[in-house]
Amino acid sequence: MDAVAQMEAKTGKTRQNSTSARNVAQHLVQQLTLWGVERIYGVIGDGNLFLLDELGKQNRITYIACRHETNAAIMASADAKLTGKLAVCTCTSGPGLASIMNGLADAWADRVPLLLISGHVESTAIGLGGVQDINQQLLIQPLAEFSSLVADSHVFPKLLNKAGKTALHKGGVAHLSVPKEIWQLPVTGSFFPLPIKATPATPSPEQLIKAAQLIDKAKRPILLAGRGIESAQSYALQFAEKIQAPLMVTMPAKSFVPNDHPLFIGGLGHAGTEISRELLAKADLCIVFGATWWPSDYVPKTVQTVQIDAAVENIGESHPVAAPVVGDLSTVISQLTSHVRQKKNEQYVAEISKKKLAWNNRIEEESKLESPTDSISPAYAFSVLQKCIDDDAVITLDVGDHTVWFERIFQLKRQKLIISGTWRTLGFGLPAGIACQLAMPDRQVVSVAGDGGVAYSIMELITAVTHKLPLTLFIMNNQSYAMEKNRMIVEGLDTLGSQIPNPDYAALAKACRVESIRVSKSEELEPSIRQALSSRTTSVVEIMCTAPVLPHTKILKGMDAGNH
Repeated sequence: MDAVAQMEAKTGKTRQNSTSARNVAQHLVQQLTLWGVERIYGVIGDGNLFLLDELGKQNRITYIACRHETNAAIMASADAKLTGKLAVCTCTSGPGLASIMNGLADAWADRVPLLLISGHVESTAIGLGGVQDINQQLLIQPLAEFSSLVADSHVFPKLLNKAGKTALHKGGVAHLSVPKEIWQLPVTGSFFPLPIKATPATPSPEQLIKAAQLIDKAKRPILLAGRGIESAQSYALQFAEKIQAPLMVTMPAKSFVPNDHPLFIGGLGHAGTEISRELLAKADLCIVFGATWWPSDYVPKTVQTVQIDAAVENIGESHPVAAPVVGDLSTVISQLTSHVRQKKNEQYVAEISKKKLAWNNRIEEESKLESPTDSISPAYAFSVLQKCIDDDAVITLDVGDHTVWFERIFQLKRQKLIISGTWRTLGFGLPAGIACQLAMPDRQVVSVAGDGGVAYSIMELITAVTHKLPLTLFIMNNQSYAMEKNRMIVEGLDTLGSQIPNPDYAALAKACRVESIRVSKSEELEPSIRQALSSRTTSVVEIMCTAPVLPHTKILKGMDAGNH
């Protein structure tokens, strides 16, 4: 069945209707439907009114009307991270495009497929410097793998196809800028089948042999796994068990490894574990599976690395690599497992076990009730949250002090963690949670944000209520930008700008027709969490918490002062 026939089957239209009276807006909606797009996130403006009119006439794609363009792009980025599919957002010209840039940067930095359709001023007004006129291709250039102005309606099908292919093939942002009058002009051209993602390269025997030789020679190997192992989780564990190596993870990959596995030693970095820091410092080889995270202040300069990744551009991105291997992670790790020799290092395994036990005891102590009666420690809050959240929940995290406490304390099971990995924008948690709940309506979705980050996006609670989402938002309110404040304190700086007067977020949520409660006593925390999670409507729990300083808190990065 060709693309047009597939379109007819989906829409019930005849071939005659599919090939004749079709304008740019209609073609876009029909082509995205054929590609399986279910949602478009956006904010209304003069530049996309004809598109919204067309979306309003059909029910195959749901339009999610957002309160801010940044949040629309964050929703699309989170959608793509959760589903792996092409996600779409839209905005108007000029300030609409400028406002959406921060959310686009999240998709760009984490390399997820996102298509932006922006409106533009009339073609006859482009370049004249009038209302909302700017060079939109130049504005978006740093963040887009592909960007084009639609100057002729008849080439729109080819441009749309190229944009979709680029976003999926390269993993990133593709952009089409559509002048107002172009939306209603006729289209000649076919529909295109769904673009395919890039196929990982096949590793050469030489790459595998070199990697295996280095691994066989290593006396104290250590593994670092990133989100690239999502489809290769069992292979990664089998490999770790064969070479008896401790397994560290980046934050997005924490749920891909059983946190109670004897070889699992937690995260690497500020929010990571002392185990990973200490064992990496003594390691003679680090084997990196599908990760680009390489924090300079937590990795020794001299450690050799074997890096395995499906994307060649990720190899050696942040540090020299002794043995690169490019290919599908499942295939490569399986082949590598058969190449390497079985290691038996009882002393090393005993050391890992001893350190892991000591770390777990430390975290248990940190999580005990130790806060004043009018506030709750973040460690205790996350230990309680861990008990209450479903084992297969989707958790979206905002950026802030609560993020490092979450990674330090929360032991993941089968939960899916969605974060702003590289861009780390404040305001990510709530809009990301909305998108994830829309994409997976039957799954528990939980968002966690700090009082600083939630201020960026809290009005999107109205969006959640509008779509009747059973999303739960937890706000960790320490009444400050705590991460920055603590770094300033440690460095002896004035803490100007770190103390923030907040509204009563629970009351603000109620004004948005959301079930909400503010909790400041430890004994009230678990009942409040369970009540919110059991609700079938949007709910908010504002947790008044302390802001203790985490170990290794500092501003400048580097293993020692010589790296500053």
